[in-house]
Amino acid sequence: MTIRCRLSKSLLRGGEYCFLGMGILSIGWCAAVIFQAYLFQSAENERFEQALTGETYSQENQVLAGVSSVQSQPGIEKLISDLRLAVSSKDLPGRSIVARLEIPRLGLKTMILEGVSQRTLALAVGHVPGTAAPGDAGNVGLAGHRDTFFRDLRNIRREDAIILRTLDTAYEYRVRSFEVVNATDTGVLRQSSTPELTLVTCYPFSYVGPAPERFVVYARRTQD
Repeated sequence: MTIRCRLSKSLLRGGEYCFLGMGILSIGWCAAVIFQAYLFQSAENERFEQALTGETYSQENQVLAGVSSVQSQPGIEKLISDLRLAVSSKDLPGRSIVARLEIPRLGLKTMILEGVSQRTLALAVGHVPGTAAPGDAGNVGLAGHRDTFFRDLRNIRREDAIILRTLDTAYEYRVRSFEVVNATDTGVLRQSSTPELTLVTCYPFSYVGPAPERFVVYARRTQD
């Protein structure tokens, strides 16, 4: 009985260490993803601002400039090295910038990339293919993760201003309504004859794992 008890305790302790290790690895992976998104957004926002003022820029130089402020911090040398390799291999989709999304009251400002792949949504908000482009008539569809770029949508209000800023024009929208729908409901991105904007993210915001529903924000452009 003593040997069996010791064996059970050893197996239990081994399982605890295994789950602890998995937890640490998961936290590390999430931190790396968030850090890379931060660096990408920082660099692309700077590039975007320079383009608005007519300055020229280099993708590699601007992305690497985004790490200069954190490079001196301990424990991130390998991540910096990996990011430099990604930049040098042009792995970052910096050339597919669509516009910049701004919600002033929420303090939200994020670049928009074309597409909704996992790679794209890990770095930015994605423009849903097949929906209208900013400035065009119709419904502009944008998707983002609830735990990163669209986390603040939980505090959205009616009449909040939403701005889609391109290199040519800033288009202002006003929130008309928002709702929670089933994850399979694709009708929220239906075409429209009026200039509209639809933001989509997973719901509930605090849900762990693949969320069963979607939080949808509907807005209409205030200027033509």
